[in-house]
Amino acid sequence: MGAERGIAALDDFRKTGVIDGAQIDWQRWLKPEDKSRIVPAEALAEKAKVRLMLGAEQEPGLTLPWEKTHGKVLMRPGKLAVWAGWTHHGKTQMVKQLMLHAVKNSERPLIASMEEEVVDVYTDMATMACADPQPSPSQFSRFNSFVTGKLWLFDQQGQIDPQKMQAVIRYAASELKITQAVVDSLMLLAINRDDYEAQARFIGQLKATAKDTGVTVHLVAHMRKRDGKGGDESPGTIHDIAGGHEIASIADYVFLPWRDRKPNANPVCQLKVDKQRGRVNWLGTVNLNYHQRSRQFVEDVHAMRFWDEESVSF
Repeated sequence: MGAERGIAALDDFRKTGVIDGAQIDWQRWLKPEDKSRIVPAEALAEKAKVRLMLGAEQEPGLTLPWEKTHGKVLMRPGKLAVWAGWTHHGKTQMVKQLMLHAVKNSERPLIASMEEEVVDVYTDMATMACADPQPSPSQFSRFNSFVTGKLWLFDQQGQIDPQKMQAVIRYAASELKITQAVVDSLMLLAINRDDYEAQARFIGQLKATAKDTGVTVHLVAHMRKRDGKGGDESPGTIHDIAGGHEIASIADYVFLPWRDRKPNANPVCQLKVDKQRGRVNWLGTVNLNYHQRSRQFVEDVHAMRFWDEESVSF
């Protein structure tokens, strides 16, 4: 009976939380309105005064899930963040955890993963949120309630046209009122890997889409192999991101997740903040552990909880 309730909850989410491209007239969203205009400087005075009086810590935006980063990292609305890392070092996993943190903080994320089936994304996030690879039916239902009406998944695997991807974000921003969008990954956009000009054009357009919609866009990217090395012995830098240098140059934020594969490594994981624009502009490295059962990146040895209930120790 419990298993049936769990399956019913998943089916219910698929009906409401999955964007089915076959049901949408994408032509309406393929070409954005031109919102460029000339503004006299004095017209910005009131808005700027309010922002300056409030202080940087009061600016709107999404923090990272870890307390040690609070006051150091703030992803503001309408900005572009790039999450780059070596294969199997946790960049996609970390972004999923960030989106659970976003839901907890009243954000409305959209995840467009062309690398995974939507049900795999959903179940992986359920494992993270419930801190259990086999959550009980009641925990699973609690997770489903947690994300219903707050999280959307775009159902498409394989390559996607870059313009279509931006149309998805514009549609979701207008019709679903999303505030965060994940594009996973740059490699699965229909752009030639060696066509740096096309990549730069897409990154510029993606940043414009973020600005026009007010959505914070998170783009997952890969790292290029270094000469004579496997490459993943260290987190690398923004210069190691596969593709043209414009990817990092245009982005407002660049995050580099990395896991140390050596036995008994301490710390097990690192998150390198390699670029951050804005009044909050700290750069540096955050040391993290990895909680195997929940597949979360954590500050100590405890899984992160995303809704109020009695804390659980591991």
